[in-house]
Amino acid sequence: MTLIETPYQPEEWNLTKSIERLDHIVSESSGSQIANGIRLLLKNEDWRPHLVAALAILKIDKDLQFELKSNLWSRLKSGSWVSPQILVILSLIDSEFNLKAKEICENGFEISYSEMPMHEHHFARGPAGLRVDNKKVVASVEYLLNGVIIDSRENDNGGSLAKGWKENLFKLIDNKRFKIKK
Repeated sequence: MTLIETPYQPEEWNLTKSIERLDHIVSESSGSQIANGIRLLLKNEDWRPHLVAALAILKIDKDLQFELKSNLWSRLKSGSWVSPQILVILSLIDSEFNLKAKEICENGFEISYSEMPMHEHHFARGPAGLRVDNKKVVASVEYLLNGVIIDSRENDNGGSLAKGWKENLFKLIDNKRFKIKK
């Protein structure tokens, strides 16, 4: 989730292997197949597929990115534990991000979670709860729009999460370990 490798990662599943697998899927699939797969990943309530979808969007052409940005915004409205990471991707692909971000900073954000048993909610959406998750989006946007980090337990440190993930993503891109579509 942090986009960094740790010293003792398992050989069978680690950041390098994950990127290689994603690259393989993208290279072997048509644009429409990838777009449909991304939509399915974003419909899932579990946050883990959201990360895969968000990263995959950076690997497709601009027209498909434009087409899928509304799916990312919809996922945010439906809730995701990885909202800071989704917002980082939106800040890179959505030409209207600053306008939408300003609106979120001024008016707040309201997630509409679907009904789910508490234990499933915790596993799929994280432990924080709706109030904190809404504030996490605002804190993340505040950083991405204004470079300001206003972290607290009340916003699950959304600003720092967005900052750290964006920095780690850019390191991977700069080191040519994560190739994006230009």
